[in-house]
Amino acid sequence: MELAEPLPPLTAKEDMFALAMIEYGGNLRKAYEEAFGISDTTPVAKARALMARPEIALRIRDITESVHQSALVSLGSHLVELADIRDLAKDQGQLKVALNADEARGRVAGLYIGKEGAGAKNGSGAGAGNPMVMISITTHQDASI
Repeated sequence: MELAEPLPPLTAKEDMFALAMIEYGGNLRKAYEEAFGISDTTPVAKARALMARPEIALRIRDITESVHQSALVSLGSHLVELADIRDLAKDQGQLKVALNADEARGRVAGLYIGKEGAGAKNGSGAGAGNPMVMISITTHQDASI
């Protein structure tokens, strides 16, 4: 089995371009101009050429995975912190604080739709003052997926 040839290292500007692609949500023009300046007359064409290079695509993928992993860690630690606050409040008999912390955990986890979401969902705004709980029901077969 033949080993693949290693990809060439990125220049500082190419690495800046990869980072800018993440920062600007994939906007080729803005990412290119951030990394290489705005004096170029064909930034989109040159950005596309950069994106076609495997080492650039790999760098963008690595950055994206790192950002996603950091976001998951941050979200997870935030949920744990809110659970700690809830438990401490329960232990001290502060049930309103405990309930608020648990409700905040649900919002952070995406379990509730806020006032604007509930009205937009059903088109009427009826019941928009009450958060809606989203429940997922699975079977034993679904659990392994």
